[in-house]
Amino acid sequence: MHIQEPLYSDFQKLFRLHYKTLCMHAYKYLADADESQDAVQEVFVKFWEIKQDMVNDKNALYYLITAVRNNCISRLRKKVHTVSMEDEMVYNKITDTPLEAEEDKESTDIQTLVDEALALLPPKCGAIFRMSRIDKLTYQQIANELGISIKTVENQMGKAISIMREFARTHYIPLSVLFSLIYFLEHRGMLNFYV
Repeated sequence: MHIQEPLYSDFQKLFRLHYKTLCMHAYKYLADADESQDAVQEVFVKFWEIKQDMVNDKNALYYLITAVRNNCISRLRKKVHTVSMEDEMVYNKITDTPLEAEEDKESTDIQTLVDEALALLPPKCGAIFRMSRIDKLTYQQIANELGISIKTVENQMGKAISIMREFARTHYIPLSVLFSLIYFLEHRGMLNFYV
């Protein structure tokens, strides 16, 4: 299909009309602006490839909302699987090192790296991050516990993830690996993160 055709023009209108809304919808699941945009763009690409007949359908938005939700859930499942594998790899790397001194040094290096990252979080931001990522509370539970709005929780989590992303970038490690290390240390009672 040639991109100048009216159907493609209608598709572009659909994209411009709903892209930001769908990104905000994706953000509720992924809590990451870049990943949310990627998820929505993937949905639009697939929509154009296999659902062109729905471009002018009044139910197109409902289809897109469902597709974005499903894509986000799929991404979260892959992330959980990846994090588990990375966690296991980090654990094996530490436990399989033949020299005890080397093991202690690597463990200390990991702990130092995580401590540095967590120390960057302002107190309120750090408390909310801990409640969400370590204590596994929902945003609503955090808001109720602290007597703040969910929007404030979302803003503080966005700020925390932004700080962590920048730390990970400057230390040349993927953000998911940094989160895996935090999980790894917490899981083994080695996390020094009290706010």
